[in-house]
Amino acid sequence: MAREKPKQLLAIAGHIYLISPHTGAYKEYLSDDWTPTNAGVVVPSTNNLYITNSFNNLWEISLKEGTGVARKISWDNWGSCNALIAVPKPGGATYNLFAFCHKLWLIDDTTTGHCIDYLGGYTDVWARVNATARIGHKIYATTSANNLWVVDTVEKKVEKLGGGWDNWSTCGALATVNGKLYAFCHGLWLVDVLTGKSTPFFEDSDDKEGSKRSWSDVKCTSTIDTSIFAITGSRLVEVDTVEKRVREISQDNWARTKVLVAVDRDVVGDV
Repeated sequence: MAREKPKQLLAIAGHIYLISPHTGAYKEYLSDDWTPTNAGVVVPSTNNLYITNSFNNLWEISLKEGTGVARKISWDNWGSCNALIAVPKPGGATYNLFAFCHKLWLIDDTTTGHCIDYLGGYTDVWARVNATARIGHKIYATTSANNLWVVDTVEKKVEKLGGGWDNWSTCGALATVNGKLYAFCHGLWLVDVLTGKSTPFFEDSDDKEGSKRSWSDVKCTSTIDTSIFAITGSRLVEVDTVEKRVREISQDNWARTKVLVAVDRDVVGDV
């Protein structure tokens, strides 16, 4: 198995910053004002960052060392899109780019922003998406209607997981590590991807602070190796999913962060 390339964190927090996941040191990557950002994702096969904003725009930023190159792709109704997610196509060499808006759109041409209604219907469901994450070719999404959905992008099938008693509306972020799904809600939950049943992540942990912490203010997450990095309130923290411990990475104020993604260090350079 090929070793994963070293990563940096990239945060959209007013401006765009690169952050060391080890020390919390950071530097400005793009000085433009990205405050209106709603959602963002990196497509690994191209190292392009895609961003939607409340001005109804879809942007593409070509990541490279020094500073990225930003290009406005589309002026359509992107302001309703709460989540973007990249999913590998069969074979895994290239990725599909999906947008959760008033419909689930497949952006089939990233040069123009052209998109197609991927599933048809479900118009009210996808406008309520709070958080998304991907395992293989399946997308998991929580909504403000207390639902956890899974979308099989190969079979084009949609399934609702869990029972009606689960309060998925409090979940601000989902994350995946080695095929496991984690939900940041009032608590931090490990979710069974087949049934939707969840168990407390810190149930058998020695980290008493982590088990008592409320995760309802988590804004966004990103995974590097077996650690989940999360913006919780104004702080950047690392959740070690092996040791089941929480470490504060930075005491700087990251409260304005809208998007947190992992990017290859050999593409964007060092902090």
